[in-house]
Formats: sequence, C-alpha cells, structure tokens
Amino acid sequence: MKNAKTTYPLWQRLCDDLHFASKNYRRRLALTDREEAVSLHYRHICKRPLPLDNPTTLTEWIQWLKLYGDTTAWTTLSDKYAVRDYVAQCGLADHLNKLYAVYEDPADIQWDALPDSFILKPNNGCHSNIVIHDKQKANRQEVTQALRQAFDEPFGLTTAEFHYLGIKPKVTAEQLLQQPENPHGLIDYKLYCIGGQVRAILTCEPTQGPKPVKTLLDPDWQVRADYNPRPVRAEEVLPRPAILPELLNAAQTLAKPFPLVRIDYYILHNQPIFGEMTFTPAGGYKPYGTDLFKQEMGQLLTQTILS
Repeated sequence: MKNAKTTYPLWQRLCDDLHFASKNYRRRLALTDREEAVSLHYRHICKRPLPLDNPTTLTEWIQWLKLYGDTTAWTTLSDKYAVRDYVAQCGLADHLNKLYAVYEDPADIQWDALPDSFILKPNNGCHSNIVIHDKQKANRQEVTQALRQAFDEPFGLTTAEFHYLGIKPKVTAEQLLQQPENPHGLIDYKLYCIGGQVRAILTCEPTQGPKPVKTLLDPDWQVRADYNPRPVRAEEVLPRPAILPELLNAAQTLAKPFPLVRIDYYILHNQPIFGEMTFTPAGGYKPYGTDLFKQEMGQLLTQTILS
C-alpha cells in the first residue's frame, strides 16, 4: 500500500486550501455532503487523505465514527447542560458542579439572583465560557452580546462535528471553581477512554502564558515520554491525585457504552468535579500527542470496534 502522503497531489492540496478558506463553503458542505466535509477537514488539517475504508489511527477512527458509528447519544452528552442528567443517572451526581440557573436566551439572565461570582457556559460550544469574578463590575451588555454570538454561530458546522448541530442553545450559570494553589486557572484532567477503559490521561495546567502545560500519562500516573511531543521536565509533572482511583472509576462508568470518549474532570479540595464528555477531541484532527500515541490508541480502537 502506498504511503498516504504520496497520494495527495499538489493540485488537490491547493484546491482544498481554497475550499477550506471559505467558511460558507464548509457550512454548505456540512449540510449537503458530510463525508466530503469530514474528508476535506482531514486533508487540509492533517495534510494527507482520509482512509475511511481502512482507518487505523486515533484521528482516522474519530472521523469514521462521526460518519458510520453509533452517534445516537453524542448530541445529548455533548450538551453541557443535558449531560448532567446522564452523570446523575450513572450515580455520580455528587461530581456535578453547583448549578445556579439555566437560560434559553442570554437576555434572560437574572443577574440579581446570582452570587457575586460565577461562570456562564453556553451548552453548545467550545472556548466560549465567560467568567464573572464580580457581577457589579461586569459589562452585562457585552456579556449578553458575546453569549448571543455563541448561540448564533452553530458550533460544529465549520468543523464537521455534526453532533453539536442538534443541541438547542442554552446558557448555564454555575459555581465559579477556583484553585488558590494555581492562580492561572483550573487544572484539567482529560481521560481518554477506549472500550470503557481509561487508556491515557492528559493533564492541562494553565500558566501565565497563552497555552497550558500539557502532559500525557498512563493510568498509573507514569509519564509516557513517547506519547508527549516535547520533553517533559520533572517539575512539570503534576502530583498524582490522591483520588486517582475514584477519577478512573468515574470516567470508566461514564465511558462504558462508547468505543471512544474523553472524560474531562477537575479536582477541587480533593473532590472530583465533572467537566464534560468529548467524542471528537480536537475535532479528531490534531489531538495532543505523538504519532505513536495516535497509532496505539488507534490499535485499541480497531480492536474495540471490530471485535
């Protein structure tokens, strides 16, 4: 079999670059030809064709699952509000962050009924949360406009993540979680689950800079140097959480019905706080990790899906 890169001629790359540059083109494609929408994104971002007839890596399998897998529950469980019911049904209600209110329109936010600090989360997007440290100082009009923009631009339409399109937009007001030991933000623990088992953990520690420090570990909390695309310094490795067994059990409980899902958690005062469920990490195009990481996760997926 030829190397996939040799079957991606320059003329097609240039054509794909032109098409990808147009958001309107990508929107239309997502609504009319999902297979080509997925393939275009993959070709443009990963710089090689997508072998849908023979996926082997993590990124290839994610694209295959988008198109041919059982995505029945993806929309509900990717909804940051609706997923709370599933977490509770799995016996993990105590892992949910405190919910103050939910609104179907950003203009309906009852500011006076909310505490001084909180976080506003659109249920249907990514990177659109708004932190309110002091509601008396917040520009409420700007907040409303920003949330409405998140509502008006359906997340997933221009990334070929179709399951997000079925989410009815809402915004939740939740307790603002803060870690005094890390003033730059919350440490995120992202647990990659394949076949209902945690296979790898990605820690994301916010820093003073624009990007967090990311480290891939195995479920025993050992750094996988061959999974990390950069050298990991000893001082960057977060301490093994005392509640790691509870975290692993919770993630595996939530992940049990699915061939692949990433379960995100926070830890506050030695208590696990559920974050979200992600079925297409980084859209399935460039999740953090080396080629070996993606190959080995792909092998596990092959065994899970084809068994």
